[in-house]
Amino acid sequence: MKLLLKHAHLIIDGNREFIDGAMLIDGETISDVYPQSSRLPVIEDVEERDLQGLLVMPGFFDTHTHGIAGMSFDDADQEDMNKISHDFALEGTTSFLASLSYDLRPEDFKRQLSRFEEEQGSSARFEGFHLEGPFMSMKHIGVGDGHSFLKPDIHLVEEFLSISSRIRQMTIAYELAGAKEIGRLLHDHGIRVMCGHSDAVYEDLDENVDGFTHLFNAMRGLHHRDITLVNCAFMNRWNVELIADGNHVKENVLKLVLNNIDRNRIMLVTDSSMARDLPDGEYDFMSKKCFKKGTTFITDDGHFAGSVVSINDEMKVLYRLGAKYTDLLLYSSLNAFRFYGLDQRFGTLEKGKYADLVIMDDDLDIRDVYIKGGSVHA
Repeated sequence: MKLLLKHAHLIIDGNREFIDGAMLIDGETISDVYPQSSRLPVIEDVEERDLQGLLVMPGFFDTHTHGIAGMSFDDADQEDMNKISHDFALEGTTSFLASLSYDLRPEDFKRQLSRFEEEQGSSARFEGFHLEGPFMSMKHIGVGDGHSFLKPDIHLVEEFLSISSRIRQMTIAYELAGAKEIGRLLHDHGIRVMCGHSDAVYEDLDENVDGFTHLFNAMRGLHHRDITLVNCAFMNRWNVELIADGNHVKENVLKLVLNNIDRNRIMLVTDSSMARDLPDGEYDFMSKKCFKKGTTFITDDGHFAGSVVSINDEMKVLYRLGAKYTDLLLYSSLNAFRFYGLDQRFGTLEKGKYADLVIMDDDLDIRDVYIKGGSVHA
């Protein structure tokens, strides 16, 4: 039976919203959208749900996340993957890339790539892999200890590609010798090339670089003479990942980003670790002792060990800083789907798109999530 969501505040895309709209869902897809609930046509054989003004947005796409609730993609098995997919869905993330960390050895990368080659996601949609490593700069290690960092090896990347067709993105320190050859190979395979954990500057980049991994973190900062990756981000030629938890990037700098970087190039990511949704306390993560307290997860030597927030949490931070609902749709969904060439079926509330939806109140608290036209809370 068809489902009609009416009296909803529909955030259609990056520019349009219907304050009292309605949406008709038929199976897994949106079959029609109406600007006014008071002027609906007669619809036969339909179940109606009155949302009483609640917000409806496309489901969120987290393209950089390592895990949740004690589970990590680095060593996840099928049971873990199913649980992760379900937990993400409950928090509004309806699509995700599984990020494999630079702490892994080549054989670990290969094992996980092979294990989930056919994976679709039990609830939230598994859209593929993000390889964060292993070709990183020792100057910007982050939480790791660098023991798994390798010099760029195009033959190893060719092995990865022979194992999996699901690699969507790879993060590389582009200043390293041999990185450009890998960038060209990835580009030829339609894989996004991101520069991160890197000391690169503008002169190190080429036409195959698509963007920057977790902007401001694990890279040189903004400089008035060196054209760092941070400087490059403000040129509005590359897409940028943004961890908007207020910790990885402080709120005054988040304002700088919102006011000066093209709103169509900002992609919210969580970079969430296994400590997300766990109680405050001490945990072992990437061979280090780490401490979770509130919205922070920090090593004993003071480095952030990824985040412990959801995309929805980050949207609330940016909303407090002045982002509009239509901006948030871009940051949380459409920009990433467009970046990976998936926007024909995802990222907006339009006829023919998949009915992957998040229903929220005006404060962005989640009330329900739909994937493939069905409620994950049902």
